[in-house]
Amino acid sequence: ACSLEDCCTLLVVEVLLNRKLLSRIERAPTDMRVSYQALLLFFLAGLCSLGKAEVHTVVSKPIPGTLQNVSKNDTGVQKAVLTGTYSFNNKSNDAFLFKASSVVDAKRQVVKGIRYILEVEISRTMCRKMGNNDNLNNCTFQTDSLLRQTFLCHFVIWSVPWMKTMSTTYFECHSFDKF
Repeated sequence: ACSLEDCCTLLVVEVLLNRKLLSRIERAPTDMRVSYQALLLFFLAGLCSLGKAEVHTVVSKPIPGTLQNVSKNDTGVQKAVLTGTYSFNNKSNDAFLFKASSVVDAKRQVVKGIRYILEVEISRTMCRKMGNNDNLNNCTFQTDSLLRQTFLCHFVIWSVPWMKTMSTTYFECHSFDKF
């Protein structure tokens, strides 16, 4: 067994010493002879340099349609979390609004838009639903121990950035009391 670099060097030497190849090059017109040799050497040098590329640079390229981990601080993720939280608040019968207390996991899939798959902890705030609370950032978390409540939610959010739309396609939340 040889290292990749050693094997490439041996391959170059083998090709250059190959009598059939050399005889073909020698039979070529004089002005083409140098071109064949140069072309062959450039090809082999390129082939050998491929082996020196870091493996992670090739593997880390995203494959279209696959789920990819994404930073919890990504602006798209933050907007998706807010969209999912608003969906939860619109469906719940709670008197108080909930907001994200922690993003546990965030993934995205790029296919004709962006599909976010999120695991988010949401907690009850002190803001009442009936109040003028358009911005959840202004709502502080519940301090009364009897009113504190947290859910772990699985959100699937669909975003079409060029149309400036984002909507919740699925969500399921479970109270932490059930765990």
